[in-house]
Order: sequence, then C-alpha cells, then structure tokens
Amino acid sequence: MKVLIAYPNLPMMIIPAVSVGLFTGICKSLNVDVELFETTAYSDDPNKGMLYKTKIGGGRAYTPKDLGMELKPTNAMMDDFLKKVEQYKPDLVLFSTVEDTFKDTVIMLEAIEHLNVPHIVGGVFPINAPEICISHPSIKAMCRYEGEYVVRDVINRMLEGKPWDDVNGLWTKERKNAPQPLCNINEVTPDYSLYHPNRFNRAIGGRIVRAINVETYRGCPYSCTFCNSPMTRTMDKDYLRRKTMDQIKMELDRYVELYDPDYWFFIDDSWAARPKREIFELCELLEKYKIPWWCNTRIENMHEDVMAAMKAGHCDRIQFGIECGNDEYRRKVLKRNVSNKTYDEKIPIINDSGIPYGLNVIIGLPHETREMVFETIDVVRRFSGYDGIGIAIFIPYHGTVLRDYAVEHGMLSKDWVSADGYLLGGSALDMPKPYLQKKEIWDLSQKIKYYCFFAKSKWNIIEEDLDKAEEIYNKDFYTKFASTGAENIKHRSKSVWACETVDHMDVRNMFV
Repeated sequence: MKVLIAYPNLPMMIIPAVSVGLFTGICKSLNVDVELFETTAYSDDPNKGMLYKTKIGGGRAYTPKDLGMELKPTNAMMDDFLKKVEQYKPDLVLFSTVEDTFKDTVIMLEAIEHLNVPHIVGGVFPINAPEICISHPSIKAMCRYEGEYVVRDVINRMLEGKPWDDVNGLWTKERKNAPQPLCNINEVTPDYSLYHPNRFNRAIGGRIVRAINVETYRGCPYSCTFCNSPMTRTMDKDYLRRKTMDQIKMELDRYVELYDPDYWFFIDDSWAARPKREIFELCELLEKYKIPWWCNTRIENMHEDVMAAMKAGHCDRIQFGIECGNDEYRRKVLKRNVSNKTYDEKIPIINDSGIPYGLNVIIGLPHETREMVFETIDVVRRFSGYDGIGIAIFIPYHGTVLRDYAVEHGMLSKDWVSADGYLLGGSALDMPKPYLQKKEIWDLSQKIKYYCFFAKSKWNIIEEDLDKAEEIYNKDFYTKFASTGAENIKHRSKSVWACETVDHMDVRNMFV
C-alpha cells in the first residue's frame, strides 16, 4: 500500500509541519510506503511569502537561497502534483490544510479528481469549519477531529480490504461518524524523514540554524478570542495533554541521532503554562543536550526562578504576545486577563534574565481605533530589552470568537473564508469610522516597527520619508545593536533610533 501526504503550505512558511511527521510515523509503523508532496517552495516572489512578514516585523530579509531552498514557479505547482500522483500511484492521499491554504487544497483535489484516488482532508480548517469542507464537491472524506487514530484505522481497513467510510472521526458526504477517543500523544513520535535536510534550516536570532520542531503538550489552557485553539476544548474537556518526561527524552534522543539538530523549536501554544515542577524538570533535561531552543509563552508566567531555569536549560529565545495595549479591550474582548500593571512588573524580570525575547502585536482588531494602536505601541516601548516584534493583521479565522463578533457587528460576511492574501497583508474587516479603515491598517502595519524603535522626537521621519526611516533603522540597528549579545539585554535602554530586532516567523496552530 502507498500513502501520499499532500501538504498545501503557504509560500516560504518554512517550519516543517508536525502533522506530516506524525502521519509519516504512523505509516511506517504499519509498514506502509509513504511519500510527501509539499508546496512550500512554489512562489514567484519571495517578497510575497512568509519571509516578507519577517521583514515587516523588522527582521533580516533572508532569501530562500540563504535557507538552502530554490523557488519554483507557482504555475508549475499543479502540474508537478499531478505528475507526482500519476507516477507514485498512491492508494490514499492525506491532505493537511489550514484556512489560508484551503483554496490550494481544493485546486489540488480538482487536479487529480479524474484519477479517483481515495483521499482524506484534515487539519485545522476541517476541525473548525467542517460543514464548509465536506460540502465542497471535490472533498469526499474529511477528518473532523484529531488525525492520528483516524489515519491508523483507515490504513488498517484498507490493508484488510474492508470499507473505511464508517471509521470514527471521519465525515463523508453520506455520514458523520462519532469522534475517536483523544489520542495518547505519547504513542506517536513524529518522523521528519520525508523532508529534505535543508527544510530544517530557519532564521532565528540573526543566524541560520538547523531546527527540529518539538511538541511537548497539545492544546492551550487560555481563551483568547482571536485564536481557534480554545475551540478544541469545547469538543473535549480533556483536550489538554502533556507528554511524559520519558517520552520527551526519547524523542529528543531520536532527533539528535537522526537529524543532528543545533536548535529545538517548541511548538507548544504556551510553553510555560504547565506546573512549575514540570518546567524545572524539563529545563534540567534540556540542559543535558546543550542545544539552544525557542518557545512561545505568556508574560504573566515569567518568574525569576522560572527564567533562571530556562536560561540554565539553554533557552535561546522567547516570543511573548502583547497583542493589544488597551487594558480594558484586552480583558473584555480578547479575554486575556492580564493587566498592563502586571506587564510592568514582569519587564525587569524578563530583561534581567539575559534571554533574548520578541513581542507579538495584532492590529486591525474589531472596533480598534488608531488611538488603541498607539496604546499598543506605548506598551511595546516599555519593554526596553526586546529585540524583535511580530506584527500581525487580525484575521477572522473560523473557530474564533472574534470572527463571530465581527459577523455579528456587520464587519464581515458570514461566508468569508481566509486566503493567503490576507495572512500576508490586508484586513478582511469593513469597519465604520472612527474605527480603523483597511488602508489605515495596512499603513500602520508598515510603520509600527519604527514607532516602537524610534524616539518620539524622531517620529516625524516616519511620516515624512519612510525610505529614510528604513535606511536609518537598518544602519543604526545592524551596525550598533546586532552584536550586543544576550548577556547584555538587561543593560539596554531605548536608543534614539532603535532597539535590536531579529527574524520572526509566525507559528501556526498545528492541530492534527
């Protein structure tokens, strides 16, 4: 039996998908032949891909060549996919899709429709918008929930020559089966062997590293309304699961043996949202590998002893989400129950840790005003030690509370589905004045890094000559701050022009 994993990825979204690794591992454990077709390198212009998002946030403008990748023309993507299917002759094609790539998923299915190859479409979008997915004419079967047990059971049925349309967790045109039990995430170790070795290269902290994704727990305990992670807890109250320390060690040992990484990239939604004893235990384990690592977590979870343990465990970078600087809006609308006062209390702890960190912000939120954006900028400026900023324009994804809020308030059509054009620039919302307008949102997204980095007395340059602002920013940062080093973070202060920045790449929710 042959299985083809089809991964319609965004252009230059270079983080290898954990879902691909999990399904590869399952196929190999069942002695099934498996291959991969991904669309990451298909782009006519890297400035329109995810590397461009890095540049908006102030990161270095790395090229695909720097990462060992060679771009392919987008108009060749469907022909290459069809050729792959015709030559490989898979018995089953597995698609993993998010909302931004659903359009490409459909186009790929249409390209092979005449071959009548059985398929299953899974991923974040089918979980959050199942009716949209299964109602599309080209989709015959989809995974409504987690995929590990579904894929395992379908392959076993096919190996036995039995029908598989009644496998739990699957939806077809004719039936909607009950969900599977939640996967024991200690059972399947991701296998990244289908990826080209260069796909582990990524830009982090001003250098190219060989990074391996690591999942230590699945789900998120928080209820942020702009994120679709909280929705999974409505499907099953026990959705949050953490791997045992023995399992984590076994996986890290295997990655070292197979891939020789020089960096760990934790994909956990909020790395420090676990009991303190586990944090210390995990940091002690990581200390033994002497391999630097990145994680995403929340500011309020940072304490002196936690950050000391992370530093001793070779934590190299942390990404924190501020999202919005308006206290009331953040608590009442975004459901992030943390105050600016708490942020102010945590700033010296974070700066004194010696661990480099970046901050994430979102603009173009429903009912956001220009004044609120500058409140966000003011909060960012108080974090004098940060060296990177991730800038995202709000996208009303299916499965998020804010999407329903936007539809309810007439800012968004209930039929709207995201596409990559929105992820890479532009707002989907139509808001009346005095709320932010589409052009205003895009304009601010290009300027935020300067407002955050420049002294207010120099803000006139931002409005008068953006090219000059970029020239000054590049010259001042790259010559004066790039070699500062993590050990000196606590001694930095706001410069006249800028603070150090590093490359930032958004991490998509990777629900299987």
